[in-house]
Amino acid sequence: MLQVRRPEAPGGLPEDALPVGPQRPTADRKIRKTSLALLQTTRPYSSVVAGSLTAASAIAGQGRPIFRSAAAGLAMTTVTMFGFVVNDIFDYHKDRAAGIQRPLAAGTLSLKKAAWLAIATFLAAPLIGVFAGAGAGVLVIVGGMLLFYSPLAQRYSLCKDVYVAMLCCVPLYYGSVVGGGQYPWFAYVLVGSFVFGRELLMDADELEGDTSFGMKTAAAFLGQRATAGIGMGLMILAAADTAVVVHGRFATATSIAGFAFLAGIFTWPGLQRRRRISLSRVPMLFGAISVAWGGFS
Repeated sequence: MLQVRRPEAPGGLPEDALPVGPQRPTADRKIRKTSLALLQTTRPYSSVVAGSLTAASAIAGQGRPIFRSAAAGLAMTTVTMFGFVVNDIFDYHKDRAAGIQRPLAAGTLSLKKAAWLAIATFLAAPLIGVFAGAGAGVLVIVGGMLLFYSPLAQRYSLCKDVYVAMLCCVPLYYGSVVGGGQYPWFAYVLVGSFVFGRELLMDADELEGDTSFGMKTAAAFLGQRATAGIGMGLMILAAADTAVVVHGRFATATSIAGFAFLAGIFTWPGLQRRRRISLSRVPMLFGAISVAWGGFS
């Protein structure tokens, strides 16, 4: 009976006995690398902010069970992840040209795998939403809005910040539908204003890449410094207003903590703008929870 010998590497060692190094990663290492890239593409921190806003507003409603509120929060988190994945797919060439090191643009994640992730998150969101009870249709609608965001943003760049601000108000609305409560218009204005300011700050940071791709955002007309200043001003104003108008000890304490954290981020000397944007997720989470729990419903 014939036996097939594995080819030997220089030095007499079989190929599969070679030490694992940078040139020959193991299957486990590849899986870990791909899994990390998939997770990073979904922007878990920002997605959890949206889900937390939904869950908190659902819990703050008319005595809804924790399970349904948690399901609603998870569903919103999942559909938000879908939006980030689709956005990276549409912005693939723009991000590569701008040198943005997101997994897809950096080449650590393939377009095919990103597309499968988008399909999975889009289908999973309404399925999870079924356990939340009412409002599963909202998830489908917001999924469609997220799908068309990037094409619209590339074509109508000046409108994209308003579009994102409106999208970020949906988690509050969805939570109110599940929880059976209602929020007045100024609750949505607080959420939208903070997000709009943050988007302006991102426009200032990504001005060079957007311009090279032919996108003329607000920063292209107002200038990088002015746009960043307006964005930070809106965020500070929204955080301060939230601390003033909410009531209840928990909501007030959370909003004050968020305002203090945001002020610290913007006044910290030597902190890069991109790092400020990244850290602003923390006060955004604080503000979202305080609005949900602030006694509006």
